[in-house]
Formats: sequence, structure tokens, C-alpha cells
Amino acid sequence: MKDNQSLADINKKLLLYLGSELDNQQLTYVSLPTPVKGGFDTCIFRFQLKGASSELPQPLILRLFGKSSQNRAIFESAVQNVVAGSGCPAPRVFFTCTDESVLGGSFMIMELMPGQTMANMPVNIMSERLAKAHLHLHSIDVESVRNALEVAGIRQDRYSIEGRLSWLVKEIEAPGFEWLQSGLRWIVENRPEDPERLVVCHGDFHPFNILIKDSEVSGVLDWSGFLISDPAYDIGITQVLGTVAAPSLFPEINWVHLINRYYDYYQKECPVDPGRVEYYEAFRCLWALLEGAEGHTAWGHPETMRRLSEHFEKITNVSLAPPKASM
Repeated sequence: MKDNQSLADINKKLLLYLGSELDNQQLTYVSLPTPVKGGFDTCIFRFQLKGASSELPQPLILRLFGKSSQNRAIFESAVQNVVAGSGCPAPRVFFTCTDESVLGGSFMIMELMPGQTMANMPVNIMSERLAKAHLHLHSIDVESVRNALEVAGIRQDRYSIEGRLSWLVKEIEAPGFEWLQSGLRWIVENRPEDPERLVVCHGDFHPFNILIKDSEVSGVLDWSGFLISDPAYDIGITQVLGTVAAPSLFPEINWVHLINRYYDYYQKECPVDPGRVEYYEAFRCLWALLEGAEGHTAWGHPETMRRLSEHFEKITNVSLAPPKASM
């Protein structure tokens, strides 16, 4: 819960906000906001309204960010609506509020997508479905997405690899992260040229962010890592998420088998230079090590930090030794 707010307090303030936005003071809940599992850096609630217009689907999702997340809420809302309009089942966002006095942080109210997470499927089936879903995402028309984001007022550097790399350089060159700077030099010096074909990249594409209903993908969640970039970028991130981070968090899944099958299927259908994929694996490892050192719940796990360092060194021959406090 953000800022030690009680759930009852959030429920009351959310209803007042929605009553004002919808100009409906008779608005009530059919079901009160209830916390939903998921998300390491946001709080997520499910709720249903009574008396709202038929345009609002029921039930709904409240995604509540921490403080100083106004830009993130605006960005994710725009991305989800644009991508949803381009053929990907991203949740449509109906309200975005950056006034942190309302709920203690910026927030989005969006549709609840149907289905269960892909992670519930058998590994052999899941790997193929994951690859097919990624291939479909990467087939979306990039120019229509780019144009729609421009209309929404989202700057191109917010969703380009150049912008992401500039941010990484700025963060790692700050005091306290000297141990990452040799890795940063490798990333900067070895960055490949962008390919002719850029794609819509999710940036956090893994089975827990994908919903399945009636054997079809019914939802793709959490678009905070969205970029328009090299498909190798998105594949490399999925590789790191599945083989480096996930085994420590969800050991019940055979991640190595899953990711290997996913990768082989994707490469068979649409080949991508393996060297470029490895570069972006290293890129994500360095970024994750930074996040772990900054206290990110998932990346800061000692075993995960060790695995990230080892994977980065395997690709780059650059050894990164996290401070003992980070391990």
C-alpha cells in the first residue's frame, strides 16, 4: 500500500475521484477495490462500479504508482491505448491521474483483461505460445504506432534505444556506481547499428505478463519497458528475464528449457542475428544490476545479482563485482 494508506482510504478517495470525473455523485461499488498480486513497483487493485456508463467495462483495474511517477503514468497510458488500437490486446486506459494528492501517487484506471497467465501452461506449449505472441507483437505496423504516439505528445527519445542508453549512462556515471562503469564502456563501445527493420518492443515480455483465454492470447500487460527498437532488444530481454532472473523467483518452472524452445521457435520463423541478441542480453544485465543496487525487489535478490554478473561476463569478458552490500 502506498504511503501506509489504508485500503478503505483508497476506496473512498477513488470513488470520489471517479464520481467527479464521470459527473455522477450516485456512483457506488459493486465490488470494492481488492489488491491483485503482481507488480514489483506498483500496487494493483481490481474493482467494479455500479451506475457507471456502459462505455466503462466491468470489472476495472487500478494501477497505482509511487511518488514522482507522473511521466511514467502518462507514458504507459499513451502506449497502452496506442498499441491496443494497433491490434495487440493491451488494456485500454480510461483515466490517468497525475495529481498525487488523490491517492498518494499517479494512477491509471484501465480495463481488466480476461484469461489466466500463460505461466500456468505446460512448458512445451508455453514456449511455442510465447514465441508466437512475440512474433505477432513484432509484426505490428511501427509507423502507425509512432505517429499515434507523436499525436499523443510522447517524445521519440522516450521510446528509443538512444534514449534508454542515455539514461543508463547518466545513472551509472553518478557517484556510487563506479563498479558498473567498465561494463557501461563495453555497452557504449559495442552497440550495434540499428537494423532496417524496427519493431514494437514490449521490454518485459515473459509468461506472467501474458494472459491466455480459450488457447488464445487475451492480454499483454505491463508496458513500462516499451520501445520501438531492434527485435533483438526484446528477445535479449526475454532471454535474461527467463534464464537469469526468473529461476530465483519462480523455481517451479523449467526456465532453461522454456526459453531455449522459445528462442529456437522465434529464430526458425523470423531469424535475428544471435550476436545482436547477446548484446542486448548484456545491456539488460547491466541495467538490472543498476536497478538491483538501487533496491529493486526482484533484481536486488543476491542470487539474481550474482547470476546477472556472471551472464554479463560470459558475453563481454568484463567482470563486474557488486559491492558486498548489494550482494
